[in-house]
Amino acid sequence: MSAPQPIRPKAPLLIGLIGLIAVATIIVPVAALGLRVPWARISDYLARDEIRDMLLISVAAAFQSMILALVLGLGLALWVQQLGRGSSVVRLLVYLPLAMPPVVGGLALTAAFGRKGYLAPLLDALGIHLAFAFPGVVMAQTFVALPFVVVAVDSALRQLDQEILASARGVGLGRWEVLGKITLPSIAPALATGAGLAFARSLGEFGTTLTFAGSQPGVTRTMPLGIYLEREVDADGAYVLSALLIGLALACLALAGLPALRRRSYQPQARRLHGMDVDKLRALTRPTDTPVLSVTVDVVRTDFSPRAITAVVGPNGSGKTTLMGRIAGRLSGGEISPEHADIVFLTQRPGLPPRSTAVQAVAMVTRDKTRAQELLAAAGLHELADVPVPALSGGQAAHVALVRALAARPAVLIVDEPLAAVDVTSAERWRRFLHAARADRTTLLVTHDALDIAHLAQDMLVMESGQVRAHGATVQLLEAPPTGFVAALAGLNRLEGTVTAIGASAVEVACGDISVLATTEHTSFEPGQKVAVTFDPQAATIGAAPEACNQWAARVLAVEATSLAAAQLRVDLGGQEATVPVDREFALGIAVGNIVSLAISKAHVFVHPN
Repeated sequence: MSAPQPIRPKAPLLIGLIGLIAVATIIVPVAALGLRVPWARISDYLARDEIRDMLLISVAAAFQSMILALVLGLGLALWVQQLGRGSSVVRLLVYLPLAMPPVVGGLALTAAFGRKGYLAPLLDALGIHLAFAFPGVVMAQTFVALPFVVVAVDSALRQLDQEILASARGVGLGRWEVLGKITLPSIAPALATGAGLAFARSLGEFGTTLTFAGSQPGVTRTMPLGIYLEREVDADGAYVLSALLIGLALACLALAGLPALRRRSYQPQARRLHGMDVDKLRALTRPTDTPVLSVTVDVVRTDFSPRAITAVVGPNGSGKTTLMGRIAGRLSGGEISPEHADIVFLTQRPGLPPRSTAVQAVAMVTRDKTRAQELLAAAGLHELADVPVPALSGGQAAHVALVRALAARPAVLIVDEPLAAVDVTSAERWRRFLHAARADRTTLLVTHDALDIAHLAQDMLVMESGQVRAHGATVQLLEAPPTGFVAALAGLNRLEGTVTAIGASAVEVACGDISVLATTEHTSFEPGQKVAVTFDPQAATIGAAPEACNQWAARVLAVEATSLAAAQLRVDLGGQEATVPVDREFALGIAVGNIVSLAISKAHVFVHPN
């Protein structure tokens, strides 16, 4: 059975009609010119020396200007990416040669590089003569062709996923390696397009060339200049030269379009993943040193436990990824000690080079294809080794990205939701590896998964509103959650309030418009102190409970299914949210906005400093 193809939505009929008119606007004049060409006499015209000279000058000048435009345009496009806000101004200036009349462009070149131009003394001292000489033809054509290369390459660079480049730098590739192995291969089709457009535009350049370089037979007279002169004395000759020029331009554009035509469209395929050799993978990825990582952000210093996993948790938008970006050196605003710590940051996007296979992506890090193959095999991914990166599914790419990050032997590994894209079985394999290797390096694990936190992380760093809210041992923070988010991870309800009364073994806390009696054993509190109270939702009951010292009226905010047979109520409790489990039958009889009675013994409610 053939692979399914995406169904593209059809445009309105009017759009199709406009498209046909636009194509006809281009094709009809060219076809009419073709009908006027005396095809039988082409060989006669090609036998003329002056026409061969013009053809040779045109091709030679167009080729040289194309090379110059490629070098200058690629450099300019790469530089523009680094300018930030100033890039908009530079991009507007790049369009200037396209916007100004060709004669004005020629006059501008003459004013700068002509025999009496501002730079003439310098050029004369260097023995360089541009005006009314063949180099002037090349310069004029480069002037008008350069924008085509810049626009094509700049557009491709802006579409290139920046995570690919940042990931490559993070795993140890140098700037020139990133440029040669990733950037240039990724934008190769755009380079070819820019080169083709530059060559074709140079072939057809007339006004700028005539004004700056003149029209000396055998020296600066190109095909467009010859066509202009020929049409005054021999219209057939002008048509023949025009046909030759169009043929050259079409051939060049066709060659430039080959890379795009040869680009394959991949469909991810299911491939078997084998068992992981944890010990071998550890041996291949173990770093040589693991320093204590100290991070200072906004004058707040945070020290991470070496050779341990720290779970970085918090709600979406709390600043977890921003903090990790600062630690990894991708964002400003953070001070890292030691300054040259070997840090690798793996985000939720794999960041694999698109023009490589899985083994080539890993080999860029190891600089050794054999070791890259060993790494993939140890991770159970050897069947993915020769698969092109675009043919990898999301889960397969996540596997390869993890191996690639580990291949750099980082002393500090930062991973953002690393197991979110892989299946349950594969996630369990990686958890076993991370647990076994957690003493090999300092690992910062950004996660929302309670399994990752409970089974892997010795420490926990809690983020809220862009700030570090708490940092300590995972067990302690789960027992006394510092935020509602951590309480939800621990399976607890958490309310914030103020101590109003203190007894021998209990404390009374005002939480909004309700009063909570809670157990206190080892911590002393004072009236007016800000605290948090926590309780297990399973310990609460719906309905009156005379033996419970805490009974509150709660308004139902939502009825949520937790399984096919069970549900939970999300309720407003004193102006804060809490959950309580209920059975399916009870949930079916409850509507949002109903008032229910919630009861719990003080023995199941605990107080913690806020």
